[in-house]
Amino acid sequence: MRTLLLATTAVVALSSAAWAASDNTANNTSQSNVKIRQDLTQMLQKSGYTDIRVAPTSFMIRAKDQDGNAVMMSISPDRFTEMTAANDEDRSGSNKTPNTVGSNNNADHYVTVPSNDDLSSKVVGLDIYNKDNKDIGTIKDIALNPNGRASAYIVSVGGFLGMGEHYVAVSPEAVAVTYKDNKWHADMNATADQLKAAPEFKYSGRWASSKM
Repeated sequence: MRTLLLATTAVVALSSAAWAASDNTANNTSQSNVKIRQDLTQMLQKSGYTDIRVAPTSFMIRAKDQDGNAVMMSISPDRFTEMTAANDEDRSGSNKTPNTVGSNNNADHYVTVPSNDDLSSKVVGLDIYNKDNKDIGTIKDIALNPNGRASAYIVSVGGFLGMGEHYVAVSPEAVAVTYKDNKWHADMNATADQLKAAPEFKYSGRWASSKM
């Protein structure tokens, strides 16, 4: 829908610009440019865009679409370019790379955190209980993949297993972290035998200095 709107806007602008170019008087050309800017602004406003700024000579347009995404367009008699679609997210929730590098719009770097999101400070140090309401371990650390997403919870299970220091890496999907009764809870369906059989995670190599 946005692409169709931008294309339509370009056609209107290019047609108007071509008409203005055919006029030889400077006064009429200036008046034509004012009319083009007015037409572009009105069209974008009717389509839900806000904060519209049109450069008077190059027809550089900055606006925000209906989703609040920053859009920058460059329109001339022989070219139409959507230069930037900043703060636009795909279905997976990851940010797309802007079409133009070096944007100085710092507002695009910040987001509003949903009220139901968990913070890592509330997860690290949380005790995990199994279906029998037994404390089977404590989340001591969070492993991050190269994309910065949690790939595992590092859980200390030595006390539950009756042994010394012992860690296992648990998939985040296997642990249900919830907030109820004014406190955080972590639940996992696991037995002592299953935890004993799980591969041990050791703070060694590049992780040696990361132990909490």
